[in-house]
Amino acid sequence: MTPEPERNAVSEAVVTTRRLPSIVWLIPLVAALVGGFVAWRTWSELGPKIEIQFESAEGLEAGKTEIKYKDVAVGVVEEIRLQPDLSGVVCTARMVQGAEDYLREKTRFWVVRARVAGGQVSGLGTIFSGAYIGIDPVREGESRASFVGLEIPPIVTSDVPGKRFVLRSHRAGSVAIGTPLYFRKIQVGEVVSSELDASGEFVTVQVFVHAPHDHRVHRDTRFWDAGGVQVSVGTQGVDVEIESVVSLLIGGIAFETPFGEIGEPAEEGTVFELYASRDATKREVYTQKAYYLLYFDTSVRGLNVGAPVEFRGIQIGEVRDVKLEIDPATQQFRIPVLVEIEPERFGNMGELEPQQRQQALQRLVARGLRAQLQSGSLLTGQLLVELDMHEGQPPAEIVWSEPYPVFPTIPTSLEEITSSLTRLAKRLEKVPLDQIATSIDRTLDTARAALEQAQQTLAAANSLVGPDSPANSELRQALVELTDAARSIGLAADQIQRQPDSLIFGKESKQ
Repeated sequence: MTPEPERNAVSEAVVTTRRLPSIVWLIPLVAALVGGFVAWRTWSELGPKIEIQFESAEGLEAGKTEIKYKDVAVGVVEEIRLQPDLSGVVCTARMVQGAEDYLREKTRFWVVRARVAGGQVSGLGTIFSGAYIGIDPVREGESRASFVGLEIPPIVTSDVPGKRFVLRSHRAGSVAIGTPLYFRKIQVGEVVSSELDASGEFVTVQVFVHAPHDHRVHRDTRFWDAGGVQVSVGTQGVDVEIESVVSLLIGGIAFETPFGEIGEPAEEGTVFELYASRDATKREVYTQKAYYLLYFDTSVRGLNVGAPVEFRGIQIGEVRDVKLEIDPATQQFRIPVLVEIEPERFGNMGELEPQQRQQALQRLVARGLRAQLQSGSLLTGQLLVELDMHEGQPPAEIVWSEPYPVFPTIPTSLEEITSSLTRLAKRLEKVPLDQIATSIDRTLDTARAALEQAQQTLAAANSLVGPDSPANSELRQALVELTDAARSIGLAADQIQRQPDSLIFGKESKQ
């Protein structure tokens, strides 16, 4: 028998070395591989990171504000920080994968908030959901990762079909961004920008015409300011025209093509003139301009820039400037008025060479052509410049000086009347009115005495022929006797007619 081991003895562990790793190490390895794959997958799916500059971060929040296109999220704002010069903020945003295709130099960003502009209300949904950043993607141009956001949302985005056209005017009037564009009183577009030209002489207005109405714009199309109320007075009476209620409140632009001048549709970017009214579009456009200075010594109240220059009621130009200066030679105030004349309005004069035109004008001035201020409206007191022939004027000529030639002027009709009255008053001052008054008093005294004598004569005559005078009584008695005599003669004549022999034998007595 083998002896039993002792119960209190400790067994020794036998250590053996394995040649393969334990399966337990596969768990962290698999976890690492899965984590790496997830990280790689996440990194590979990340879109590009961009920066957008705004003047303010109002309504924006890092980690929440989204970038949307057609209400689809295409990015999210990750960070908002101030610019180093504190002039604005910079939003760092992460875009979705594939956004590189439309992150180009012409791509635009803006903050979408609730707005009321141009008679339109937009962004009302942001009142509850919060503001977001809108994007107008463009696939043309070079790639960019930094953008300057728009402070005002664009009226038209790049995906809207239509054409843009440029309008030029000396003043924009009631035109602003969002102002509606009308064709036959139907809105077909809107103003997308309005800014001062680089030269400072024009206002450049860019309009967008939606398709298919953009084909209605041709090379000869006329645009005009249709804001407010257009009032015209003609042979049919007063004509009041309003393009729409919206244009009455916020302004508007309308266009049409004159009948018979329709050609090919205008290309995008074509430049047109913006007229002040529809009536102005019907006036013929002249390219030749000539400028003259007119000097006036009296008040020009009511003469404004843009006032017409007329020749016998036909407009040939307009007033471009009115100033005040002192004549250095006489130390007297005078008012130079710069006028713009369109020589082509004079028929064949527009075909003459500049030297020939000067000679023709000089001959007209020698015959009496003068410029004069005239009243254009008794109701408003507006003045205009009238050119006409005036015979008997002192000799004058055009002074061809720089920068503008000086055209001779004459006083206004009111000034001529005032001058005549002044001369008459001076002549009346030389008349001996005191002597004339004394002579008149003497004449009145003589006439008064003659009147008293005439009254006495009439009284005497009345005493002779009055109803109670003796002469009148005797005259009545004589008339009675004359009447009786006439009656007796009548009876005798009747007797003789019936008995002619009564003249010899006498009247027969009745038996």
